[in-house]
Amino acid sequence: MRDRHKRLAPTHGLVLGVLLGAGLLAGCAGPHLEFAAEPSQPSVSLTGAEIRLTILPNTWKGYPSDLGRHYTPLEIRIENDRADEIQIRYADFLAVDEARNQYRAVTPAEAARALFGGRPPSLLAWHDPGWPYPFWPVRPRPPLYTPYYPYPYADPDFPYRWPRAPAYDILTLGLREGRVLPGARVQGFLYLQQATQKGSLLSLSWTAVSADGKPLTTLSSQFRIVR
Repeated sequence: MRDRHKRLAPTHGLVLGVLLGAGLLAGCAGPHLEFAAEPSQPSVSLTGAEIRLTILPNTWKGYPSDLGRHYTPLEIRIENDRADEIQIRYADFLAVDEARNQYRAVTPAEAARALFGGRPPSLLAWHDPGWPYPFWPVRPRPPLYTPYYPYPYADPDFPYRWPRAPAYDILTLGLREGRVLPGARVQGFLYLQQATQKGSLLSLSWTAVSADGKPLTTLSSQFRIVR
């Protein structure tokens, strides 16, 4: 029995280490947002002038996972139920905390440049659905030499074992400026300038405009910043 406890002790230590590591990783993602009126709700939908704005905080799952330490990513869905086009512009989004500090929305390209600059291709990481990059995958065979080598395009996991730019998720998942056709909808992440670093309450508003820039309605919601 004593030998059995000796054998189990390292296992318990390993489990404890994994749990502590997971807790540390969870705490590295930065502050998160709760809706002031309904903290338990994962999203809120606002309507006006036949336009629907849905805000989904805390949904960023891309790389880098700690994006919230540098920017405040908010997933935005805009649905145009009007008979005419509307226009999306970053300047029409406004975030203000209780101390009247104002935060602007930046373009995905600006966020990518601020975080990664012009990193050369030689420093890119290999990405695989089973491996959280930027860590190099540990596997018996090199990532390029698949069972399908020398025909990598036949690999069912293609293209995820090939280099991806570190800013790939920021650029591809970001909300785009431009027109929204009648009956259409768009979705993407809005990147705010460190809007969760100072205050405890954050108000986000969006002024929807027509294709010629005429204001149509202003939709807003308030969040509580949880650290």
